[in-house]
Amino acid sequence: MSKIMKYASWAIALYITAIFVDSLRFKFTGHPTPEHIFTTLKDWSGIGLFYPAGPWVIGLAELASSILVLILPLIFTFTKSPRNAARSQFLGALIAFGVMSGAIIFHLFTPLGINTPTEWSADGQTILAEGPLLFYMACGVWLTSLLLMIWRGGQMKGGSKF
Repeated sequence: MSKIMKYASWAIALYITAIFVDSLRFKFTGHPTPEHIFTTLKDWSGIGLFYPAGPWVIGLAELASSILVLILPLIFTFTKSPRNAARSQFLGALIAFGVMSGAIIFHLFTPLGINTPTEWSADGQTILAEGPLLFYMACGVWLTSLLLMIWRGGQMKGGSKF
């Protein structure tokens, strides 16, 4: 069982990192989807920081989470420091959990909704297709980060060493 949990924690770390790193190209390049999302939240809330700062702040949090959940734990594992690997993955998962909690809340309880743009016209001005993909990915990262926090939290308290 311990071996399964060891591999599952690394699979979860890869999953979270893949989702977050893939999304950075949208958040850091001015893609119309993050602009639509954060402008919708800005207009709904009246808080001007949602756009243009929102994609950058969330993107940096996702980058930090990815580093903490995968890169640093790999370094700690190779240097024979499993407790530091557990701490790093726990902290990265905590950041991911917080970011995705916010995403889920905004999808469910604001005009943003579950369906968000998935395809744009060539000029980036017209939405061609919408779907729930971003919401589903947020739910997947939320759930897996919760599992990773539970597993790695136990290790920080002196539990198993996987």
